[in-house]
Amino acid sequence: MEQRRNFLDADNSILENNLRFVKSDLEENLNQFFGASGGTKSSPGSGKSKSVAPPREYKVVQPTPGFCIKTFKVNTNEKYFINVCQAEEIPPPEDISEAQLTEILNSDEPSSYRIPMSISEPRVTKDKSDNPVDAVDFAINPKFFAKIEKSALFRDFFLVLIAEALSDKYNVQIKVDKAIILTKRKFIGTLLSHRVRNTDVKTVLSSYKNPTNEDLNKLKSLENSKTLVQEIDAKELQNLKKKSEELKQQQSNRIKQEIAQAASTVPDYKLRARIKNEEVEEVQAEFYLPKCISSQELTLDIGEDRILLESMKHGYLFDKFVNYRLNQDRARAIFDKTNKMLQIRIPVIPAQ
Repeated sequence: MEQRRNFLDADNSILENNLRFVKSDLEENLNQFFGASGGTKSSPGSGKSKSVAPPREYKVVQPTPGFCIKTFKVNTNEKYFINVCQAEEIPPPEDISEAQLTEILNSDEPSSYRIPMSISEPRVTKDKSDNPVDAVDFAINPKFFAKIEKSALFRDFFLVLIAEALSDKYNVQIKVDKAIILTKRKFIGTLLSHRVRNTDVKTVLSSYKNPTNEDLNKLKSLENSKTLVQEIDAKELQNLKKKSEELKQQQSNRIKQEIAQAASTVPDYKLRARIKNEEVEEVQAEFYLPKCISSQELTLDIGEDRILLESMKHGYLFDKFVNYRLNQDRARAIFDKTNKMLQIRIPVIPAQ
């Protein structure tokens, strides 16, 4: 793979009761010193009054780099970059095993496992070719970051939640199946500061079924601090609940589909390059697919530098990037039903 007021809550993803959105340090300073709360206070020894900062109900934190994901938008096929970064101030989800996660995903409530995260506003930055691209940051706890680095199952689950968050909040749909972690790049652009509210951390810690002593001590300290109260109109709350149930069902279906894809196997294949005048002229690929009886059971997607072959019915999945610029429009594919062999020929666009 190349991140409302806001925790992404897989069970209730649109109710805004979690980590708040990112605001820049400049915005924080403007709010603090130019009357965000409208309050004033007299200066000692003078008759003048000055603006004072409202009580801090949150922390402004600067996350550290993690890894960068490159994917594409569904409708436009434009590149979309996601910086997955780390912040100690964001609490980790409860520590469960892969077996426990699998059991949860196969249960009647597959979205009951919650991943606390903070999401920034999307912005435009530059890619390695100095072209403008969209990017967004997702901040998570370092303990959970270490888990998704080691576990493909948790990583796939996390990626599905990222896609849900972008779709829900910003109406940005990304291609989960075309996501790739950039191994040589930890982030793109500049990581933004995140604002973590104390009340949101308290909500997460209170939801733990088996809290540690550290969690209990943190929760106790937060309960002694001031909290903000927010009232939601009854009609608005009803609409939110209805929308939440719809998203919950959609997410359940998507999660199960992604887990099924994670269990796919790579078919036997050969990948060659035809060379002319010391330059690669064509990429040739052959795939042995003994379970397939028709090309209708296959999905082939050829990108600018990527070959994606999939058979959901038989569990085949081939996904590979090549170091050439592929001519997608002139690609040819033939499936031999007798030999169960798929042959692909893709011309390469010459380097300028």
